[in-house]
Amino acid sequence: MSPPQIAPYGHWKSPLTAEGLATCSIMLNEVVVNESTGAIYSVECRPVEDGRSAIVQHLNGEPKDVLPKDLSALASVQELGGGSISMRPDGNILLSDEDSCNIYLLDPTSAQTTLVQPAEEGIRYADFSSHPTNSRWIIAIKEDHREATPETQATHVHNTLVAIDIDLDPKDSGKEITIAQGDDFYSHPKFDPSGKYVSWIQWSHPDMPWTGTVLYLAEWKDGSLENITRIAGEAQKESIAQPKWGLDGKLYFASDSTGFWQLYSYNPEEPGVCALTFKGMEKSDFAVAEWELGSSTYTSLDEKTIVATVITHATSKVVLIDTATSSARDLDIPYVDIDTICRISATSFAVVGSSKTSPQELALVSFNSSFETTRKVLTSTASFELAPEFVSIATDYTAPQKHGPQTDGEVHMFYFAPRNPDFQADRNSLPPLLTYVHGGPNGAVTPALDLEIQYWTTRGFAVCAVNYTGSVAFGREYRERLSGYWGLVDVGDAVSAVEFLVDKGLVDKTRVGVYGGSAGGYLTLRALHMYPEVWAAGISSYGISDVKALQADSYKFESQDVDRLLLSKTKPEDREAELKKRSPCYYAEQMTAPLLLLQGTEDMVVPIAQARMMADAMHSKGRAAEVVEFEGEGHGWHGQKAILESFTRKEDWWKRYLA
Repeated sequence: MSPPQIAPYGHWKSPLTAEGLATCSIMLNEVVVNESTGAIYSVECRPVEDGRSAIVQHLNGEPKDVLPKDLSALASVQELGGGSISMRPDGNILLSDEDSCNIYLLDPTSAQTTLVQPAEEGIRYADFSSHPTNSRWIIAIKEDHREATPETQATHVHNTLVAIDIDLDPKDSGKEITIAQGDDFYSHPKFDPSGKYVSWIQWSHPDMPWTGTVLYLAEWKDGSLENITRIAGEAQKESIAQPKWGLDGKLYFASDSTGFWQLYSYNPEEPGVCALTFKGMEKSDFAVAEWELGSSTYTSLDEKTIVATVITHATSKVVLIDTATSSARDLDIPYVDIDTICRISATSFAVVGSSKTSPQELALVSFNSSFETTRKVLTSTASFELAPEFVSIATDYTAPQKHGPQTDGEVHMFYFAPRNPDFQADRNSLPPLLTYVHGGPNGAVTPALDLEIQYWTTRGFAVCAVNYTGSVAFGREYRERLSGYWGLVDVGDAVSAVEFLVDKGLVDKTRVGVYGGSAGGYLTLRALHMYPEVWAAGISSYGISDVKALQADSYKFESQDVDRLLLSKTKPEDREAELKKRSPCYYAEQMTAPLLLLQGTEDMVVPIAQARMMADAMHSKGRAAEVVEFEGEGHGWHGQKAILESFTRKEDWWKRYLA
């Protein structure tokens, strides 16, 4: 083995290439299971097919595409998607097609599809549930955009819960019945295993799913709901997540009434909510912030066993819960970030997760009577392996808040050091630092292997991924500390994190960059003008530059969240001035670091005008800024060409200004 070459940080040759990440990787979106056959079906978003979402069957170790190439399984309710596919009791799959928004029935054995509900222009469906004994009926969320224009999409889009009789001829009218309406949003509509009950969540502005939602239960009467009962939840105060029916006939759900998403059950035959408490897990979450529909981080395996994800400080583990004894056992699976868990049998389940050393993958997990597990990986999001000696493992740090309007708390971060066995830098030098700030802002970053982070660490950059104030996976109080202080406390947290790493002697304080997407892009822009002395360069992907303009053409889901995040501590007469004060496009003169802006032309969440506005402001003040527009891309990149160019542009930028 030859000794490592001496080369400056940021100039190391990496086994991870932009071409490889664009052509040899997929995104795993959703998973459903046919429990009678053990077949697992995953939705794969494929950059090499222009971001098409295929459905792949995994049976007896053999993967097989089962969705015709002219369809793409991607629902767009609430713009961010989720709830695109659902397993029927007969083994067929309901799906929403991306382009037409039609509902199709897919027979995976023949790969044939049947149109069961055509969607009018402007109508979208998602989050399906099929009646367990009467195959005619499905329930779904319906989102109606027919009255909306780009300027009124925040107020003129209507969401309802509908029952659809899919046995009727599609030409027949009256096959769709509205069964719940009046609130702004709905999620998780589900029949119970007997078909007697329907459960769902609903909420209205200004709430988000993690600030306040309400869980309902009703009796199903062939196309209508009777005896509607409110089970739990409260606007602005209590978030209910992931209601689902157990095999014992009880309705399980997560509530953050204690400050963390803990599990509860409700027995419709003997009404009353019962808390499931587990020693040592009282300050952990059993659910996630539901940005997308159809979340599933726990499931019922038999009448007294639940397999669940438990998240503590943004790090997950899988536990087996015995509901009879209220005990939980760690299954010792290596995943630290878990996206999905689905039941296969009483002793097996499918999981989508990533570990500290492997990217996100779909695996089949089985356990025996001694609770020893076997794990079989069915597919990975990367069709190549990053050798262990190249992998930078996250170090978990907590730093004191030293900057911004709140200095009485802590900042959480994961630090990834440069790592590449083929290279080493001069011993007297320190690595440049890339400060990654996640989107949301009520999102989180985990210690799991992320190929983009490894793309930088294998090139000789250090990466700090910050879970700033407002991040989820640290409890409700940490989330809510951001309310009124967005663009202030989170920016200060990023600076506190950088200062902490500099003080530890880990990074070069003269070569620090900041980057992120969406709310992370906004944080990037705010950081560049609020603390210009800290940063040598920045990259904002679909970031917000003018919050007032964003409010004017915002999409419905997040349209009123800006008020909570920005203005909840502001007097009514000061609102206009405060919106301007928090908008980076008015502070281009203070931005001394060069700025790269990446933006999709079809982004409905943060419109392209935001990037153009920021670039114009920078250029008018003689500042260095470049805009790269990705034709046809939305809020994030799905096509091969955009992914390739995004990595190439970012690498050139960091090399030019930090390395």
